[in-house]
Amino acid sequence: MASSSAQQELLDRYFDARTMMKQFTCKESSFREDTMIHIFPLLNETFSLDAVKGEVLIQMSIGLYFPYTLPACERFRDFIVGGPTDECVAEVEKWRTKAPDAIDISYAVEVACEHQGNGEPGTEKADTLRTNIKKVLKYDVMQRNPFHPVVLPPADCLLLAHCLECHVTSKEAFGIALKNVSLLLKKGGHLIIIACLGETYFLVGKFKWPHLSMESEFVRKALEDNGYVIEDLHVLPRTCRRLYEMGDYHSFIYAFARKVVDTPSSDDPHLIDQQTQEEADRSPLT
Repeated sequence: MASSSAQQELLDRYFDARTMMKQFTCKESSFREDTMIHIFPLLNETFSLDAVKGEVLIQMSIGLYFPYTLPACERFRDFIVGGPTDECVAEVEKWRTKAPDAIDISYAVEVACEHQGNGEPGTEKADTLRTNIKKVLKYDVMQRNPFHPVVLPPADCLLLAHCLECHVTSKEAFGIALKNVSLLLKKGGHLIIIACLGETYFLVGKFKWPHLSMESEFVRKALEDNGYVIEDLHVLPRTCRRLYEMGDYHSFIYAFARKVVDTPSSDDPHLIDQQTQEEADRSPLT
């Protein structure tokens, strides 16, 4: 596996978040059923549960999947959106501030509102999301604090959409990355993982990115080994029966779990020290 710094250099140089969005999540995409239509009902179901609420939600993804937080707008007050490159961060910020050249997420808003069924106009839902997003930050899942040097307050919910498995090529590295991001989540908080199964690569533009090929049982065991109790898990078969050259996944996984074991002991090399975390607990997000 390439080192974290080498992988980051490749991402910064070649990854195009806008192109990925057009290929996989826009209304014209052949993958929209897999990435949008089948995912939002599960998100709506999860975020309608009484126990899934709180102050802070952190969302992390390799591309511009932050619209997945739309169903959570009434459940959490402060959203932190994480992207792996400066470009990803800039694109979310442009959307949040309504820049003239901002990306268009109207299709995601349309699908979210349709499946949520509360009759809220799309423009109001989008504006609520803009208000909820308090920080947009660059992450590196292979660092013990993925948002270093920023230290965040512990989250009530962590939403990983096409995240860890897109940054590693070994199951050992996936476990380390999962441990690192889990330190962002408080005990009793909830984790959502949305990921492709059986995928070895995905294409963005002309650049082929490696992807950790994994199956649902591996994800289940990784969660259990890291102190989670799985509360819901779905495997959704691929509906796009062509364009395998753009991504060779056979299905999606949607895993919803609760963190029941607190962070590891202080001698763990991946632990954010207690004093630093206490400082984060006292720091405002605005």
